[in-house]
Amino acid sequence: MLKELQIRDFALIEHVHLSFYEGFSVLTGETGAGKSIIIDALSLLLGARASLEMIRTGSERALIEAVFTVPETAFPVLSDWGISFDSELIVSREIHRSGRNRCWLNGNLASVNQLSLLGRHLVDILGQHNHQSLLDVPRHLDMLDAFGGVGIQNLRQIVKSWYEKYVLVKKERERLQNQERERLVRIDLLQFQINEIDHAQLEVGEEAELLRRHQRLANIERITTTAESVYARLQEHTDQPPLYDQLAQAVSELESLARFDPEITSISELFHQALVQLEEGSRDLRQYMEGFDRDPHALEQIENRLALLRALKRKYGESEEAILAYAEQIKKELAVLEESEITIEKLKADEDALSAELALLCSDLRQKRHECAKVMEKQIEKHLADLNMEGTRFEVRFADQPLDETGIDAVEFMISPNIGEELKPLAKIASGGEMSRIMLALKNCLVEIDRIPALVFDEVDSGIGGRTARSVAQKLRNLSKESQVFVVTHLPVVASFAEHHYYVEKREKDGRASVSVTMLDQEERIEELVRMLGGQAGQKATAAHAKELLKQANTS
Repeated sequence: MLKELQIRDFALIEHVHLSFYEGFSVLTGETGAGKSIIIDALSLLLGARASLEMIRTGSERALIEAVFTVPETAFPVLSDWGISFDSELIVSREIHRSGRNRCWLNGNLASVNQLSLLGRHLVDILGQHNHQSLLDVPRHLDMLDAFGGVGIQNLRQIVKSWYEKYVLVKKERERLQNQERERLVRIDLLQFQINEIDHAQLEVGEEAELLRRHQRLANIERITTTAESVYARLQEHTDQPPLYDQLAQAVSELESLARFDPEITSISELFHQALVQLEEGSRDLRQYMEGFDRDPHALEQIENRLALLRALKRKYGESEEAILAYAEQIKKELAVLEESEITIEKLKADEDALSAELALLCSDLRQKRHECAKVMEKQIEKHLADLNMEGTRFEVRFADQPLDETGIDAVEFMISPNIGEELKPLAKIASGGEMSRIMLALKNCLVEIDRIPALVFDEVDSGIGGRTARSVAQKLRNLSKESQVFVVTHLPVVASFAEHHYYVEKREKDGRASVSVTMLDQEERIEELVRMLGGQAGQKATAAHAKELLKQANTS
């Protein structure tokens, strides 16, 4: 609710500080006294467009501040903005002749847009100045669903829940499909790399063995020439006896001396062992020479294999172990990528299933909304008839919209205020007074559901009187049981139903017009009602009439 309002240097107001209370309050005063200025100031505080003409003549700035009790619906908004609060919120706005605007929420700088967004949770201003709810066509659907009560609201919540699941699945499916080209390119690359590594048939330690073989084959001529020369000296007859034969002869001669001197036997044994070693060495050397790879292409093959290994190392790792480990890694990645096609198909199936379920839920929700709309239309037309708008046709018009969390329905309120006229969008054709009464009818339909903390009606009594005025007053009092209600009125009947009465007066102060606002006590209320009834102070009959209005209002 609105608890306090302070206005400085705004239009004709030099300074006004008002305290407000729960229930039904009226603002009255002579025509042109400045009642609408109070509404304009509150509208400005809630994000309305500012102009330099709003600043009081001779002042450099205008300031409007208010204290609100914070409704629960505003908690998430304030939390998202990082605005700390307890039970109250101070909203301030300052406009300068320089054109600069400054706004605050509990002392934190804010934007005009934030004031506007927050204002929807605090006050609904209805009438010739503003029609926040009715002019905001997307909110018509919310009003209809609120009128439908728990049944529709629960179904709408179910639709929202399914829609959120649907959106998540759809986005994931689209993400994977958008990556399809990259996925296929990656699959081709991985398959090529795996085939290249597998085809090489790597073995750990292979490169070292190849290098050893390459070294031998690269020096094969020198090796064979030297080996053959050594073998020839050991075993073959050339210009001298073979070394083996010479050593055998030496062993034989030493052994023949042993019969003369046993000590030479040990020496003879050493030479005999050398002979055995020489024989084994000669045999191994012969086998070594016989095992030479005489293939002329062997060296080329080894060099080609080493080149392949070097190329694989440059691409995939620094060793055979690293290359084989990389191959295992990309095989796993390839398996995941190949499975993603299955995932896309599964997501598409899930998306289709969710879409089908949503279609059923939205169809059910649409049917219930249509049923609810018929009831709402009748109730609105009945309330409008009570408010001197007999013959007014009111219709909730449906149109298709792309699926979202609210369903597939777009809703707009249509009205024909005069018999014989076609239905037209409510926000485009209703006058200020009609708009206030239409909103009054709507608010009475939604009195226990749509609980905006404060409602301001301007010109709600325009063009009515008598029994209609009493009906308006009763509906306003009914609203005030659930919301704080403010009404700018010229009708004494409406004013008599209020719990709090504020009198707006334009006076001359220091040679300038200035607007003041006073909260009236019981006697002052009677005097104001006398004025509103067209009487003069001191007229007993008019005063009696005023007292009777208050008495009847209090007993209604």
